[in-house]
Amino acid sequence: MNNSGVVARTNDKDGGRYYTKRHLEELVKLQTSVLRTQALELRRMNERILETLSNVVEFRNLESGDHVKRVKDFTRILAGYLAKGCPEYQLDREAVDVITAAAALHDVGKIAIPDSILLKPGKLTAQEFEVMKTHTTKGCEIIAMLGDIQEGEYGRTSYEICRYHHERYDGRGYPEGLKEEEIPVAAQIVSLADVYDALVSERCYKSAYTPAEAYDMIMRGECGQFSPKLLLCLDQAREELEEKAGGSGVLTM
Repeated sequence: MNNSGVVARTNDKDGGRYYTKRHLEELVKLQTSVLRTQALELRRMNERILETLSNVVEFRNLESGDHVKRVKDFTRILAGYLAKGCPEYQLDREAVDVITAAAALHDVGKIAIPDSILLKPGKLTAQEFEVMKTHTTKGCEIIAMLGDIQEGEYGRTSYEICRYHHERYDGRGYPEGLKEEEIPVAAQIVSLADVYDALVSERCYKSAYTPAEAYDMIMRGECGQFSPKLLLCLDQAREELEEKAGGSGVLTM
């Protein structure tokens, strides 16, 4: 009897511990799920805020707000091919998502450029071009002011894209004259996406080139130098890019 009672009480105690442990595990899972959902919603809200800010830049620059969307689309395609073909960059799916989202802010610094320069229909003077070039560093200042919206990897990537998307692989870009792999890979990808979109889109100073013409111009080095790895990705992604750009037709604003 006594032994049986001891066993029964022991089993009751063990059962209670097991129930408590399971209950705590379920609570942790629930809380983790809630936190993940909240984080995802916050990230989506932040991305909408930042994309709206980017669209303000495009409208002020007399360009279509679709420019931001197209650059993001081209960025995602190119980053996807680079992730598959160049594992040394360690671009997993999350990294591609971050680069794509951050691409929306590549020209946010243009908010700080005077209308007389930003909206000038003709060619800029050397002095005016120096002012225009500051949109890269002005963009970094804006990223810093965004504070909590731009934390961690997202903030760092946005900063790199804003500052370095006009650097060139041969060192002839700005603002720092970085070359080759000194240029952050996110900025390299967005730079190519931005140039491709500029070529296939109509501007106040030019007609749109066909995607085939844009491809040839970039591959021939007529639009600045890009990484050979990225040019290979451009070649591999050509059909997808052309589909996003509107096939072989000419885009209009």
